[in-house]
Amino acid sequence: MSSQSHNSSFTNHSATATRSEARNRCTHSTVDGRRCRLPVMDQATGLCFRHFELRNGHGAVPDPEVVADEFLGSIENFSSADSINLFLGNLVKQLARKRIARPDAIALAYIGQLLLNSLPALRREEEDERDALASQYLLQAFERKPPSEAPSGEPEPGFSSSRQ
Repeated sequence: MSSQSHNSSFTNHSATATRSEARNRCTHSTVDGRRCRLPVMDQATGLCFRHFELRNGHGAVPDPEVVADEFLGSIENFSSADSINLFLGNLVKQLARKRIARPDAIALAYIGQLLLNSLPALRREEEDERDALASQYLLQAFERKPPSEAPSGEPEPGFSSSRQ
């Protein structure tokens, strides 16, 4: 008899614990009847953080074109540190407003870092192009200029005659 009473008290205890856990679980049910297992965030609604946001419209996905316009703003290209820093600043703003997902923000921040790291190489390429154009211009100018011909018997300017 003592084993019977021990078993019944164990059963009652586990049933009470199960009901207590059920009250602390989200009340959202899926289409197939399964219940969300996350803990309740808002006692008034009985919903977890995820379903609370979905019900209140915070979980809605914003229009990607609107986010892109706000995110990129007036950035035309990423060839200066200023434009990349503007991009990264907009990234922080959009992440803080929860307009973009955290994994997307991480990927975009990494791309921003890569862009910043590529700027010195971009500057070297631009300098090399300018140097090549300047060299080409000087060569063309030198080839077009005929050599200065001094009249016979007169020394060329800049040369002194030691025979006099």
